[in-house]
Amino acid sequence: MHSMCSRQAVRNLLFALPLTALTVGCGGEPLEQPTDTAPVAGDESPAQVEQGVALGGTYWWGTSTNGFTSTAIGTATNRTCFLSGVQGNLVPRVTGSWSGTGTFISGGNWTVYVNQNNSKALSTGIQCLATAANRTAVVSWYQGSAAKLLGAATAQRRCFLTSIEASGGFNSNSDYVRVWSDGLNWYLGGNLAGDGGGSAVCVDVPENHGGWLWVAGDPGGFTENLAYNPDSVACLLSGIGGHFNTSSYTDGVSIDYNAGTRFWEMTVVNGKRGWGNCVK
Repeated sequence: MHSMCSRQAVRNLLFALPLTALTVGCGGEPLEQPTDTAPVAGDESPAQVEQGVALGGTYWWGTSTNGFTSTAIGTATNRTCFLSGVQGNLVPRVTGSWSGTGTFISGGNWTVYVNQNNSKALSTGIQCLATAANRTAVVSWYQGSAAKLLGAATAQRRCFLTSIEASGGFNSNSDYVRVWSDGLNWYLGGNLAGDGGGSAVCVDVPENHGGWLWVAGDPGGFTENLAYNPDSVACLLSGIGGHFNTSSYTDGVSIDYNAGTRFWEMTVVNGKRGWGNCVK
């Protein structure tokens, strides 16, 4: 599978639930880069900064190759990376094995990875911000556990997903993992019918520019606007849900920047749901 920087927007709206602006509330060294899964750096034109935080790189990584495939996508110094999309099949071929995708820090660099054993398409989008201000340690949550504390809610703390894993989970429309603030603390949790979970990190970013939840009908899909980008706004995934059991690099949830309209957009397909938050 070769790079797919631009994803086809499916625009027949079947079911959408906008969420109003939210109130304050594995590691290891990267493996050798496979020839068919080179990360694709996206357009960083929104990173023209007058205030707020600059973007720090936009990436896409996808493969149907079995095993753990990964590559470094740049320094972790003054830079924090989060999920902006997941597409494809998270259902492992063998009961008890795990699939997953996302980003983590290894050897001082952010690394993007896909881990699977079913020979099906699986991909991830990663959006990096050019800041590590008060970055928290990575926290992971798995089905069957209580919600995990990410940190206290502060005026500038923003938390987003960094990875998703499954071993039977993410095989139902009702499955999800997300982060949220109750006004006092940030948490990571969710509800899955099978084993699975996710990881998240928090970082300080000065401004909150809104939060949304979009849910696609099944079958069906659409693309909807998130925040307008006057200068240096960025939008990332704070939650993801649905059945990720289709071998397709376009079947999932993704947040992308549309330079033609200057809006950040979210695409959801075939029963998937995505929580997106925008910051500056």
